[in-house]
Amino acid sequence: MMKEKGADSPMWAICQHEFFRLFKSIKSLITVAFIVGISYLVSDLVNQAASFLPQQELAQGHALGIFVLIMLFGPLFVFSLSHDVINRELAGRTIRFLVTRTSRNQIILGKFLGVAFFWLTCMFITFGVVLATVQTFDAKTFYLCVSLLIYCISLALLLSLVIPRPSYTMFLGIVIALIMPGLGLWSTFSSHPAAPWIKYLTPFSFMEKGGAWTSFIWLYAAAFLIASMYLFRRRDC
Repeated sequence: MMKEKGADSPMWAICQHEFFRLFKSIKSLITVAFIVGISYLVSDLVNQAASFLPQQELAQGHALGIFVLIMLFGPLFVFSLSHDVINRELAGRTIRFLVTRTSRNQIILGKFLGVAFFWLTCMFITFGVVLATVQTFDAKTFYLCVSLLIYCISLALLLSLVIPRPSYTMFLGIVIALIMPGLGLWSTFSSHPAAPWIKYLTPFSFMEKGGAWTSFIWLYAAAFLIASMYLFRRRDC
């Protein structure tokens, strides 16, 4: 069980514990290696077409490969690694040690920040591959990828509180991760009467619009996080 590193900062102790727990996981290392490997392959393929593309389009081509990978598989990566971020502690009764040491809101925020910093680090590593290849950092694509991951992290945290068994959240998380990209793309481009309502429940329509619309993705994430805090305060541990 985690030991506090400072009586005045239990949230950061929880954050660090979750961050390093993910990096010590074999599944996490394989996931990171997969993302970086695919990014390298895409960079290599784009480099082969370098003579046919202007420098600006060349840089965008590298970032586009990462964007498509995160858009299609980002939810799956997040849910597969963090579906049990809270309910594994509840199932193992280890949550009681945290509850007696700090507030429940700080537990939720610490868990959220630990997972978020893990994925932020993964994105820096991934985009670092592009930066080393073409000496260009696509801030817009980086921001969109991080926004999608933050949305998925906060949703995974909420599901981990709503559903008590880790095996159930694993199954449901994979189902959501597989359906979400397809549903988001369908609702964005479909003329079905239900599409305009459904598309605003997923982050993909906001990503497609870009600009200030992406702030709605963060608002959804904040709403999931606030709901998690509320549910955790009302839950017996």
